[in-house]
Parts: sequence; structure tokens; C-alpha cells
Amino acid sequence: MGRLTPDQIEAASSAGVSSEAVSRALVAANVIEAGQLKEFLGYHVQEIVYSLFNWVSGEFEFRAESQPTSVPAVKLALPSLIFEGVRRITNMEVIHRGLKGSDTVIRLVPDFESKAASVFLKPEEAFVLSRIESSARISEILQISPLGLETTQRALYGFLATGIVEPVQGSASGRQATAPAASKAYRSGSAPEFPAETTGLQADAEAEDTESVRSDVFLMLDGAKTKNFYDMLGVSPTASLDEIKKSYYSLAKKYHPDRYHQSKSEDLKNALDQIFSTLAHAYDTLKVPATRGSYDAKVFRLETSAGVSPEKATPAAPAPTAPQQKLAELNYRQGRGQYDQQDYWSAIQAFRQSVRLEPKVARYRYWLAMSLAKNVKWRREAEEHFLKAIDLEQFNADYYVGLGMLYKEAGMQRRAEGQLKQALQVNPDNRAAQEALDNLLAGSAKKLWTRNVEGLLQEEVEQVCKPNPVPGRILC
Repeated sequence: MGRLTPDQIEAASSAGVSSEAVSRALVAANVIEAGQLKEFLGYHVQEIVYSLFNWVSGEFEFRAESQPTSVPAVKLALPSLIFEGVRRITNMEVIHRGLKGSDTVIRLVPDFESKAASVFLKPEEAFVLSRIESSARISEILQISPLGLETTQRALYGFLATGIVEPVQGSASGRQATAPAASKAYRSGSAPEFPAETTGLQADAEAEDTESVRSDVFLMLDGAKTKNFYDMLGVSPTASLDEIKKSYYSLAKKYHPDRYHQSKSEDLKNALDQIFSTLAHAYDTLKVPATRGSYDAKVFRLETSAGVSPEKATPAAPAPTAPQQKLAELNYRQGRGQYDQQDYWSAIQAFRQSVRLEPKVARYRYWLAMSLAKNVKWRREAEEHFLKAIDLEQFNADYYVGLGMLYKEAGMQRRAEGQLKQALQVNPDNRAAQEALDNLLAGSAKKLWTRNVEGLLQEEVEQVCKPNPVPGRILC
């Protein structure tokens, strides 16, 4: 940790051979405080444990101390210890062995949300977790995850190792059975084979014409904004779950954000992200009978009232499922922690997942907008989410304040003033809105005074000065 110099370590070690004697020597020499000893011991134990996760074989020996020790006991949360160890694995063979092949079918355990909360998942890990259904094949999850093969595999192994998910017993390759081809790959030290759809994205993309790709992507993006979920997936309203799933996986492969990861076009990347998110939302809604029924009821009701077919009806928001709500809230809590730590990039990823899972929760939109507002390049998107949050919850003054401060930072003073005044109409006691408005008006008054003084000075100059025959000079 950088707290000890080599000389200090040598001096403490010379005081005794046991770890307890070294600890006492460090405290006696005022190198560390007695109260910090437990913290440092915990850190030391964790680092030792993490180093073991890359081992594929080894031996151990237990040696009992001859005398009782007074070193404080170190208690560590086992799920967090295991998941962090998995994150630090550099030997991918360990992860491949743990997953037991791409044909393994896994499922969420009944109390997965409480287990997931105990390990503080990162946004990308929470996203992978949201892709796991009641049961799913690892190869399918790898195919639709935009996070890359290694990141997704590592997250899946972490879920298995901490009991967040479990293999389906009796599947092609549960814990009791391993596919021969996969076992052979493990022994050779190479990764198991995955579907060609996952590994061949870059080659496919490079072979396609750039202009035709852009045209197709942006045409699909337009459809994502206007089509209902059935049209988006290219299936009929009476399609079976297998048909919906087959179409979704085909489109997810085609519009996978990693497909064009080498492209320098930011608008293309953003379009793919939006398409992929919409496809996932559509599939999440239609794959569950309850949410599909609710969605169909709203679509057909719109059809009846507007006199148009279901294909032309504007899709209504689906009824959220309990797992969706819990995952969205989990991402939200993580995002708030990252925002408070000023890790705005990670916060954005977490809040994006919350918005994707629960698009009608105003506070998810608000905090995504707050995070986006930290970067001038993302102000327009931040404005969209602020406006959506206000549309969803019109009597929350904080949302108007956030949008007003965004306009102020962008130099749009009149818009900023309007939003801050609106915040005070909603809540006259909102101190943040009042202070921001006072500062804004004071700044505007100062600028007006400066302009008036400059105008008066210019008039004085024009009255007492006259042109000089020498170019660039005047006589006063």
C-alpha cells in the first residue's frame, strides 16, 4: 500500500519471526496505528486470496501456531471476496473451466437480487445479469452481449461462483456433465468454441459496403422510433415465442454494437446502441406472456380508438416485471454511488441500464441527464432526458433546476431563467433554484451594465476624436 519503506519492513521483521511480532513492532515504532492494524490485515488477506484465483493446480499445508495469537480476527464478506477475485483473473483458462462450455444452460436463483446486491455489481456486470432469463444458454448470452467475449464470460463465471445463477441440472453441460469438445479445449489451454456469429462480426462488417451499412442502420433507427415491437422484430402479432426469439437473435447479431467497433463514425455507433437497446426492450416485453398481454391490450386499444391496424399503432410502454424493476433499481443505486465518487462515465452506464429497463421512471432519467451534463459533448442528450423526466413528473422542482443549470452552462440565459422560475413556481422554497436564479440575474445585470458603459465610452470617443490621415490612427 506504500505505507512502509524496505528499511521499516526489515526493522520490524528483525523483532520476531511471527506475523504477530511484526505487527507489534510496526505499532510500537509508530509506523501504523493500532486501530489500523485490523484494516491492513484484512487488505493483506484479501490480496493473498485474490492471487489464488489464477491457480489451476497446487498444494497446501496447514501449520498450527504453538502459542495463541492476539492478532485481531479478520472477517471478510465471502461473496464480495469471490467476485473480486474473479474480476482479477488473468488466466482465462480458469474461467473457461468454470463455465464448462458454451452449451451450458444457466438460470437465476430465486433470491438472485439479494445476492447480486451483496457484491456491488459494476454496470457491465448488471447488464449481463439482465440478459439471463429463467434459463439461457451461455452461447446465446455471449451472442447478444455488446460487452465483448472476455468481459461477458468473466461476469457469467462470477455469477456462477457466487451463486447468483446456477447451471440447469440435466442440461447439455451442467455441473454433472461437460461436453467432450469443451473439455478438450480446456486441456489444450485454448478457449472453447463459440458460435461463428460471435467471433465473425468484425470480418462480416469489413466485407460490407460502408454506405449501404449506414443506410440500413439509420433506416432501422427511424423504424425503432415509430414502429411497434412486432414490426421492430419483423414478426406478426400472433408469432410464437420461438419465432420472436429467433428473430430477436438474428437482429441482435446484425445490429450488434461490436459489429462496427472499429468505425470512427460516432453517429453510427450511437445509432447501433439505440437500435440494440430498442430490440432488447421489445424482446424483454414480448417474451413474457404477462407483459406481452398488457402490451397487446394497449396496442389493440389504440387501434380501435384511432381506426388503424396494430402495425400502425404507436407502441405503448410495457408493464414492468419484478426482475426488471429490481435490476433497474440495482443499477440506479450503483450509479448514484459512482456519481458521488465523480466517476461519471460509470454512472452514465449504470443509469442507462436503469432507463432501458424502466424508461418511465423519472428519477432514472434525471440522474442520467445529470451525469451526461458533465460533458459538453453530451449536453443535447442530457437535455432530452431532463425534458423526459419533467414530462413524467411535472411537479419535481429539482428536474427544472437541473435543466436550467444545463442551459446556463451552455450560455442559454433566457432558457435557464425560464426553467429556474418554473422550479420556484413548483416549489417556492427550493433554495437551489433561488440561489441559481439570483446568480443568473446578477450575472445578467453585470453584463448589461458593462455593455452600457462600453456604449457610453464609445459615444464619448466619437464626439472628441476625428479621423487621422495616417491609416489606423485617430486624433483626439
